[in-house]
Amino acid sequence: MPSESIDNIPGEQPKRFPWRVLWFLLIASLVGAAAGIPFILEVFRPLIQNSPPIPIPLPLLVVIGVAENLLLFGVIIGIGLLLARRMGLGAPLIESWLYHEDSPVRLRDSFKSGALLGVAVGIVLVIIILGVAPHMPDLPFVRAARAPIWKRLLACFYGGIDEEVLTRLFLLTLFAWLGLRVFQKEKARLLPSSFWIANVLAAVLFGLGHLPAASRVMQITPEVILLALALNGIAAVPFGYLYWKRGLEAAMIAHFCADFVLYVVGVGFLKN
Repeated sequence: MPSESIDNIPGEQPKRFPWRVLWFLLIASLVGAAAGIPFILEVFRPLIQNSPPIPIPLPLLVVIGVAENLLLFGVIIGIGLLLARRMGLGAPLIESWLYHEDSPVRLRDSFKSGALLGVAVGIVLVIIILGVAPHMPDLPFVRAARAPIWKRLLACFYGGIDEEVLTRLFLLTLFAWLGLRVFQKEKARLLPSSFWIANVLAAVLFGLGHLPAASRVMQITPEVILLALALNGIAAVPFGYLYWKRGLEAAMIAHFCADFVLYVVGVGFLKN
């Protein structure tokens, strides 16, 4: 991996708040959320069919859902960008494109690093999950095999966009900023120790965050919790490293590629 990265580029971060980046990421997050709906409806179809009718007209429910996502992701992205600017983090490629400025990282390097790492992570996850799938037939991964390939492909955009915005841009950045404020009061640049603590904390919360959805289709046992932490940790920790060294875009590419290997390619082995 080339040595060039965000955190070793000299010079101060722009003082302006990147409003264009906020709006771009907000629209992308809404598109990603919409792309994940067909897959979610497919995986949780039995639960939805057995649920009581919703006492709200569908058009109104859609409007409410869009409004909630606008507010939630608007706040998350705004806080993430505000704090990231102070530590040399953020989305350098998107910002340079929207503001017609030079970027501290190159698109080719970010894409190459993200794609290679994402594919590698996806392969590792597929191997592990295929090993435990016979003992946990209700895993969402197993249920995903029943979904059409186009739904599985669209779901990759949700993971690559929305989950990265939430986990890397918001959670990891927030933890890193807190570490900077508490442990590095006289330091202007984020130290590796503070970053790795923040990265691990974000990875743990990312893993635990998958349990509520999983609990709707399977019983949550200590083994399931350990599996969720291990699998998501394998993905989240290197994605966080990419975010630190290459920016949010590289982490998004890696997450998308890992999900592609997992949900588009990997689940096909369950049918054999």
